[in-house]
Amino acid sequence: MGKRMLYTLATMTGTAVGVGASAVGLLRHQAGALRKAFDEDAQRTYSTFAEAVAPPRNYDDEDSAALAIIGDSWLCGIDVDDPAQAPPNLIARGLGRILGTTVRVQSTARPSALSEDLPRQVDEILRSAWLSRQLSESWTAQRRFAIISIGTGDIIHPIHGTIGIPVLTQAINRLQREGRYTVFVLVCPNLGGLPGLRDPLKTSLRRTSRVLAGSQWLAALSARATPLRATGSLSGTTRRSLLNESGRFPSTLGFAQVSSTVLAAIADRLDAPIDVDRSLDIPEKGEGARRPTPETEPQTEPAVPAGHVADSESGVERDLASEDAS
Repeated sequence: MGKRMLYTLATMTGTAVGVGASAVGLLRHQAGALRKAFDEDAQRTYSTFAEAVAPPRNYDDEDSAALAIIGDSWLCGIDVDDPAQAPPNLIARGLGRILGTTVRVQSTARPSALSEDLPRQVDEILRSAWLSRQLSESWTAQRRFAIISIGTGDIIHPIHGTIGIPVLTQAINRLQREGRYTVFVLVCPNLGGLPGLRDPLKTSLRRTSRVLAGSQWLAALSARATPLRATGSLSGTTRRSLLNESGRFPSTLGFAQVSSTVLAAIADRLDAPIDVDRSLDIPEKGEGARRPTPETEPQTEPAVPAGHVADSESGVERDLASEDAS
């Protein structure tokens, strides 16, 4: 082999090593910046409360229901100014309409939570006297619901999947066995689709979050829980408006759509039909089609799940194609 060939190979090898080292350095820099921002989210305001949401009018409040909200930023209502628009309250109000009863709701979800925080949150739920109190002695899966969202922090702060998945499975089993809850799991969102990310971090997050979401999906099914797609629930308009400016968690509108996804799954699990009154959406032409006034006809409250987004006056159709999060 001539000297010229040796020189060429040495140059190519050195260039490849340099490019690889540069990519690794860029990935570390991007991951470090995202990790720092994620940790700072723990200082943001979020909804923590234990309340009783009253049932709709004209419903018989025979027995109260229990709702437990567990997990991370995708359920705690981070940076929501009005607590009534946070997922715990939205889901509780919708559940009250589905069951026609008072809903006792308690949230232990926290920003920047990791899988290792689940046992502590589950302990808080199972020890809660607020959620254990019901108007009758019946404890059935038709009246007790737990919603879990976890995984984003495990991707940003890497841990072994063999640690996170058993913790999730144990949390589901404890909620079912000790608390008699019907459990729904909002699996890890596709972090590669969040705005503002660049390669190589974007590709890395997309791959790892898909793997974790798939593992969580199988774990939920094996534990007889109902898995739900977190990113798939953010559909109906542009993805950017459904996420916070940081892109790390939903906006107020995004929280409403996540809550609607959870309520739809609960209604499907209970096989509960939901009648939506569309008569007042778009008034017909003519004097005889005016909307009824309180003096002429009492208005009834439509049975619509919490988080329903109505935009009839602007006529904007929100069923735009969403990104494929799978």
